[in-house]
Amino acid sequence: MFKKMLTSEDSLHILKAFVNDLLETDFKELQPEQTYHIDSYISNYEKEQKKPKIQYTEVDILATTENGTQTTIECQIQPHDHFNSRALFYLIEAFRSSLGKKKSKNIIKDNLFSSLHPAYGINIIDFHLADAQGDALQRFRLLDEKTYQPFLGDQEEELLILCFLSLKSKNIRKNSAVYHWQTFLKTGEVAAGAPEYIKEAKQRIDFYNLGREEQKMIMKIDKAEAISNAVMSTKVREGMELARIENAQSMLKDELPLETISKYTGLSIDKLEELKRERE
Repeated sequence: MFKKMLTSEDSLHILKAFVNDLLETDFKELQPEQTYHIDSYISNYEKEQKKPKIQYTEVDILATTENGTQTTIECQIQPHDHFNSRALFYLIEAFRSSLGKKKSKNIIKDNLFSSLHPAYGINIIDFHLADAQGDALQRFRLLDEKTYQPFLGDQEEELLILCFLSLKSKNIRKNSAVYHWQTFLKTGEVAAGAPEYIKEAKQRIDFYNLGREEQKMIMKIDKAEAISNAVMSTKVREGMELARIENAQSMLKDELPLETISKYTGLSIDKLEELKRERE
């Protein structure tokens, strides 16, 4: 649904507004590498179920501006090890992807590096990037450490920008466009004062406005997630039960009264008597 909202054929103005709001750029045009379509989405989903390990070079959305700048957009809800390195890796991969491409603007013959274009990365996260008190929107760029002058390319544009929008942080300027994006992405709701393109974004992914196949996909994904959660919950319960039994066995070894063991482990007297017989 995140892809549908930003990369449908009739959503390109929403994609452009989203990127411009978060990066504070003024791109006139943004074209996604892959336009969303339910048939291709179903096909990709089914492939992922058969081979769930995602390739490390894939990003959620890759878009190109009118001047060739690459923008990667990732929706990373859960934190994981080496997340910062992964975000930087995607950004660098986008930067180097245009190396040597003859279609690149401003390319100079016999100079591969003239084909390179800037790369900007946007990461939507539902956790704190570093400091819980940090700003919800954080942008990192190449700057001189004393003058803060940006490191520019041949066309006087910044070469690399890495942006993070935390859905968890409350440190954000109220009623700004970024604030409305944060509210919408976190809650699914849009305030009356939000920009029109964010209201349109909500309409794009409103369940009741989706096609039948899209609704079926959502229910299929929800069912798969529910099964996964149920399996995990069962494993947790089994682990807790095993821990109680191991603690009880240690207490039985020390010949503590069954009533005391029951009190501290939560196991019934009958269960403890069974464990005692097994031990004997």
